[in-house]
Parts: sequence; structure tokens; C-alpha cells
Amino acid sequence: MMSTQNISQSEIPTSFTIVIPTYNEESDIGITLETLSALDYSNFDVLVIDDSTDSTPELVGKFVDERIKCVRQTRGSGRSAARNQGILVAEGDVVVILNADVHLPSDFLIRLDKHYRQGADYVLVESEVTNIDMLFPRYIQSQHRLYYGPDTKVNMNWTEGFSCRRSAAIAVGLFPEGRSAPLVAGEDGWFGELLETNGCTRVFDRSIVVGHIMPTETIEFFTQRVGRGQGVAQIWYQRDNISRIALLLRTLRQTIFLSSNLIFCIPIARQSLKLLRHSPRQFNDFIPFLVAAGLESVANVIGIWRGLIEAWSDSKIDTQGDLD
Repeated sequence: MMSTQNISQSEIPTSFTIVIPTYNEESDIGITLETLSALDYSNFDVLVIDDSTDSTPELVGKFVDERIKCVRQTRGSGRSAARNQGILVAEGDVVVILNADVHLPSDFLIRLDKHYRQGADYVLVESEVTNIDMLFPRYIQSQHRLYYGPDTKVNMNWTEGFSCRRSAAIAVGLFPEGRSAPLVAGEDGWFGELLETNGCTRVFDRSIVVGHIMPTETIEFFTQRVGRGQGVAQIWYQRDNISRIALLLRTLRQTIFLSSNLIFCIPIARQSLKLLRHSPRQFNDFIPFLVAAGLESVANVIGIWRGLIEAWSDSKIDTQGDLD
């Protein structure tokens, strides 16, 4: 068992560093930084770890708040590497890992401070998609409520607005970054599992709710879901340490399963009906959700195959390295 906090309750206010990895986030980063500047807490700073080719760093640099700094990403590539770079240089005792489209309530750090003073090592909070006037965000929010909402018993180790003690993050080896290519999804849950298996104290406070924006355009939604599928294959191969043959068999099985869902429509229709209970438009969303679920299934299959191809390429690189 690992313990990073021996004092059950501290009188010293927690110091926070908010780490935001960015890649071409010029449309989102401004509002996010505005919400951070409005936080009702004094002992925090913000590190934007940027690898953008758009105007994101210029927008951050123009922001008039000395607590907000933009640093060029120099560690590897991908989101995990950016997070790890931020954690390693963070000055706060606790790091809040934030995406560029997540908006924190003004009392967020005040409420986190209470948990860390009482001995928490990492804190999960509730999240809510805010742009649900659009189809795909509404679909994703309905999924969240159905599978991960307050009425579920699922064991979660990652949420939007995630935070943990810097010492705990370093003790478990930071975020998994990937082998020959960066992990594109699933790395955050894997990191949370590392904290749990190393005996860190978890708090899940669903009364703290953070808002976030989800893709509204079809191509953005499809691309994101492809990434989720690719991440599934990456996690199977790298975290679960299965062989390439086993990964191929899993990919084929998943392809058959998702393809049959598309052909017969009944499983997708059943899923869509379940989601309607969590949609503000209820039955009016049945056909739109059916379409979204179909797109998601196709995207997931494409992503899983991408992950399989990446694993085979990774194996070739390892073999060449062994020969050298």
C-alpha cells in the first residue's frame, strides 16, 4: 500500500497546478482560461503545454493573468507526454488535469481543497456536456448518464476535471505514453487504475460538476470515435499485454459484433431507446440517436483496425531493434 498523505486533515491550503495539454485549440482555449481566471481561489497556477500549429499559443500569451503560462511541448508527442511534462514541472502539490474544452465552476478548487486536506490522493468529479442543443453532444451526454451517471455502480478511475497529488502521479510512473506512437484514448483510465492498484486514496464527489464541450459536426464526431476505437486496441495490446494474434482475434470478433449490429439494427435500436430516457428531447431523438450509434459503430471498427495495424508496425520496430 502506498500512502502519500500521512496527516488525515491539514490546516494548510492546498496548492494547485492546472495542466492543460493543447493541440490546435484556438476555438476553445479562450473560454476555458476565462473560467480559470474567475476561480475563487488564490493558491494556483495554470500550465498550458502546447504543441499547436494554429494560434493557440498566441491566444494564451495575450491572456492578462500572470498565473497562466504557455510552455512549448518538448517531451515526446501526444496528450500523455504533454500531461507528464506539466506534472514534472508543476509547482503545486496537486495537479488538475484539464482538457482545453472543460469549464470549471468558480468554487471548484475550494471544494477540492477540502478533500485533499482530509487525505485524498486523487479526486473524481461529475461532468456534464453543455452544448446539448446539438445532436452529437446530446448523444454523448445521454451515453454518459446511462453508463456512468449517478445511478450507476460502475467503478471509475477517471473523469473530466480529474486531479491528484503530484507525488502520487510521479510514484506510479506518470501517464502511460505509448510505444512507437502516442496513446490516443484510454490512457487516462489506465493512469487512474495505476493509482488505485498502488493504494492511493480516491474520492468521488459527484456534487462537483464540470462542464465540457463535445464535437458538433459529423466529421469531428466520427474522427473522435475513430480515436476511441484505436485507443481500445492500444490498451488491449499495451496494458493487457496480449499477443498480436490475440489482438487480431479480438479485432475480428469486435468487427463481426459491430457489423451485425449495423446489419440487423436491433441492438443499436435497443441502445438508442435506452438513451432516450436521458435526452431532453426524448422520443424525438430516436432516429437521430440511431444514426449517431451507427456512425459510432463504423468509427469504432475503423479505429480498432488502426490500432491493430499500429501494433503490427510496433512489433516490426521491436524486432528490428532486437536485430540491431
